[in-house]
Amino acid sequence: MKNVRIIGLGLMGTNLGINLTSKGIKVYGEDVNDYANNRANKLGIDINKTDEEVDLTILAMPVNKIISYLKENKKISNTKALLDIGGTKQEICDLMDQSEIPSIGGHPMCGLADNNSWEPTPEIYEKATFLLCETESTSEDSKTIISNFLKLLNAEEVWIDRERHDEIISITSHIPHLISSALVGIAKDDYQINEIMGMAAGGFDGATRLTRTNPEMIIDMYDTNSKNINKFLKVFLKEISEIMDLQERKELIDYLSSSVEWRRALSEKFGERPLS
Repeated sequence: MKNVRIIGLGLMGTNLGINLTSKGIKVYGEDVNDYANNRANKLGIDINKTDEEVDLTILAMPVNKIISYLKENKKISNTKALLDIGGTKQEICDLMDQSEIPSIGGHPMCGLADNNSWEPTPEIYEKATFLLCETESTSEDSKTIISNFLKLLNAEEVWIDRERHDEIISITSHIPHLISSALVGIAKDDYQINEIMGMAAGGFDGATRLTRTNPEMIIDMYDTNSKNINKFLKVFLKEISEIMDLQERKELIDYLSSSVEWRRALSEKFGERPLS
């Protein structure tokens, strides 16, 4: 791999560009925001337009902007493959099915809770799980390009069906975002901030850190995955209701012990990720 084009120079796109540049890849970047372009340029990403053919073009915009970009059939030329890195996959991959360019849906499982202001952290891609969804336009050559790209990042290549992706991600990401927001909503409406922070420890910090995420990203996830989110919200509320019905001490201890055992096994197998 010699060169890559990144469209969208926010947190994910810029850090991806820095990572690739540090490994000798020529990176061309573009964004509709002048500040983002200037920041990326200072960090070594070439923001000048080029007609040079690139090995890979990456759409690193918010989900709804990726969808709009694909729907408007924006002219993407001189590229051997197309990859997006949006957080939901069904609607994006459905559009990619019709692409003239071999296209693959992607979702790197990394990032920062607060994606509004940040320092360069290109290492977020290192050893990250990178979910990939095949589309009807995907070719064997494009799969090879993506595999080589992920080897450069030292990321883990994991292929998954687009529908299964959105179903699982609603549990592992989207529902936690909403629970985090609901907990902050209760705290800010009923208590003074000094009172809350004077008695808050790791539990409150860990449970509410996702609320720092840009609201537009949360709206995008709900717009494109509301069916799964609503389905699992009902399941979650049912689970909460069942916990409330555990009146006997032994019943509650058994329930909590089972959850603790499962979560500790998860930590032993995969380790604990630092909160950021």
